[in-house]
Amino acid sequence: MDALTEWMQTTWINEIVLGYAWSWPTLETLHFLALCTLMGSLLIMDLRLIGFNRLIPLKAVHSLMPIAIVSFVINLLSGLGFLFGEPYLYFGNWAFWLKMILIVLAGVNFLVYFTKVEPRLLVLGPNDPTPGFAKTVGALSLAFWFGVLAFGRLLPYLGQGGG
Repeated sequence: MDALTEWMQTTWINEIVLGYAWSWPTLETLHFLALCTLMGSLLIMDLRLIGFNRLIPLKAVHSLMPIAIVSFVINLLSGLGFLFGEPYLYFGNWAFWLKMILIVLAGVNFLVYFTKVEPRLLVLGPNDPTPGFAKTVGALSLAFWFGVLAFGRLLPYLGQGGG
């Protein structure tokens, strides 16, 4: 891990992130705004998937998926900026690793949604009940993403130097 950390500190990304006063605040702003958009989209989609507000058709809620995906990509890129900027702070922090595990689990859950749940949902009528498996996928999505949110927020306070 030391070799990776040392290499990351020699890259042009590290130079940009740490070399300009505006870089880190810009990354923070992008990360926060994209996170708000991602969580808002996921809340609407997953709560509907779980069964709340069946008056909203699943197809209409599904239209939020591109917004969630773009928001995730912005979070991924800004998060990589943080990681390249201060790799030793993240790699030595157990909260970072728990956050990464939850992101991987959320990604697997997303693949399950796309391959197993979505094809069944798109044929349902507007007020048809959501299948139990779909509700489970929606509940897991919320649990994983709220975990990501919590551990991301706790990064400065846990792990190296914080806890």
